[in-house]
Amino acid sequence: MPEVKTSRLPGGFSLPPFGIHQVLAIVIVCVALWSLGVLWLGMQAAGQWIGSWQGDIRLHVYLPPQNKDKLAELAEGIELIPGVAGVRIVEQGEAVVWLHSWLGSTGLASEEMAERLPVSIEVMPAADAGEFIFDDIRDEARRFDADVNDEESYLLQARYWLRDMRRIIWFGTAILALAMAIIISNTLRMILLARADEVQLMRLLGAREWFVRMPFILEGMLIGAGSGLLAWLLCWPLIFGTSGWFEGLQISLSGFPLLLPLLAGGAVIGCLGALIATANLVTEDVKAAEL
Repeated sequence: MPEVKTSRLPGGFSLPPFGIHQVLAIVIVCVALWSLGVLWLGMQAAGQWIGSWQGDIRLHVYLPPQNKDKLAELAEGIELIPGVAGVRIVEQGEAVVWLHSWLGSTGLASEEMAERLPVSIEVMPAADAGEFIFDDIRDEARRFDADVNDEESYLLQARYWLRDMRRIIWFGTAILALAMAIIISNTLRMILLARADEVQLMRLLGAREWFVRMPFILEGMLIGAGSGLLAWLLCWPLIFGTSGWFEGLQISLSGFPLLLPLLAGGAVIGCLGALIATANLVTEDVKAAEL
């Protein structure tokens, strides 16, 4: 039977033989890390997309023509709402020009159309506006029998949806990290059982606990970091494949910000898995001290 060679490390450490169990662990952890990388790339794209237009968000309040005398009071009330950066009263002529450009010819004279259109107030939310600013504007508008464009609120709330989505992804990241640590732990536990005689011999020769555990911890970190590097490389075909579509949205994706998180995160997960796998690996000296 051919002798299985192991990698030697400085200090006398030797990594366990690299076989099918480690390969399967790398594949599984790589797929999980790649999925997380894709999710965070999506968050990167969503953040750039929202950031490109969130400074131009405008909310419009429509006051019925018969209540024109309350226009100044309504505008002043809206301007006092926390989170409102500015208020502008839209002139009737401007509204008529915009409506003509949108609908084309309506068969109505500009003066007649201006009389039928509601008076519009353009509200500019601040960048740090609270989550309930739209509700505050709507409540103020209702005091004057005015209406608010509800569809514009979706753009305003998109940044809050992005924040909630980021929290969900962080939670999913933690769950997947724990699952990957368990997978690496089970892999290293099988390797540990296969090397039980060698471990026992090291104990009898007086090897300390951390000396015995260190090769498995290093292997766990190597499996995690290698999976992270492979997952990062697999993210690039997706980035290149979608670059043309994202350019139309003025979004520029980059995989470089993911390199360090995937490498370091994979190494930490591998280290955690190794610590779990070798948790009961205690030398006879430590047992004797506990007695």
